[in-house]
Amino acid sequence: MNCKSCGNTHQENFCPNCGEKKFHPGQLSLKHFVEETFEGFIHFDSKFFYTLKTLITKPGQLSLDYAEGRRIRSMRPVQFFLIINLLFFFLIMGHNLYSLSLDNYISYRPFTNYNTRQIIKEKLAESKTTTNEYKHLFNEKITTESKEFIFLFIPFYGFIFYLLFFWKQKYFTTHLSFAAHFISFVLLWNLVSFWLITVPFYLITKVSYSEDFDSLVSLLTAIIIATYVAIAIRRFYKPHTFVAVLVALGIGATYFSFIQYYRMALFFKIVYWS
Repeated sequence: MNCKSCGNTHQENFCPNCGEKKFHPGQLSLKHFVEETFEGFIHFDSKFFYTLKTLITKPGQLSLDYAEGRRIRSMRPVQFFLIINLLFFFLIMGHNLYSLSLDNYISYRPFTNYNTRQIIKEKLAESKTTTNEYKHLFNEKITTESKEFIFLFIPFYGFIFYLLFFWKQKYFTTHLSFAAHFISFVLLWNLVSFWLITVPFYLITKVSYSEDFDSLVSLLTAIIIATYVAIAIRRFYKPHTFVAVLVALGIGATYFSFIQYYRMALFFKIVYWS
């Protein structure tokens, strides 16, 4: 038979040239359509949950499998990140450290250190809109664009891991895959800490904001991130334990600084280019 996609002549169930499945009219039946639909969901679920489980229980293993060609059981790094990203912004209910309202930028430090009040005042004069109107517009845009802008963490951390471990002579794409898995874990931890720590605290205490509690959660997050990335680095890059711990401490210590730069980059993008 000839392959319906590439025209290659073959006898196998799958074309050896392009991988297209052998076609017969029975595949157009309603029964086959339903079976194929459920098979797709099951196949997706099995890959997703295997990837999720491996990400959490074996830091660095997914990146190692990807670099060494063991890819059939798990989802691709960026594909998995995009799904986690969607789940994060859907389940976080608008309360996340990646997307802040305009009031935060013009009321609190360190945002006001970047002259945000004056920038917004000039923006209002230029656009001839009221403060409330622009707040509504800004908050809508940052909620939407933060979901896409967070993707920049992958090449950013990929480049950092490349600089730190260039002597391992790995392809740059393997550093990107490691970064994608790392950021996926960070989003998962943020989601878990929100629902299991932050929400219960505010429901019990009935307070709207606690600086001490926020500092405690931030410290815990830095420790979790440093611990996870130390294990992941040890498994994937295989450096000396001291090197893995040193790099992990640096990643954990600078994480919130990078978040701050992300917030400001997003602020300027919305104000000047959106």
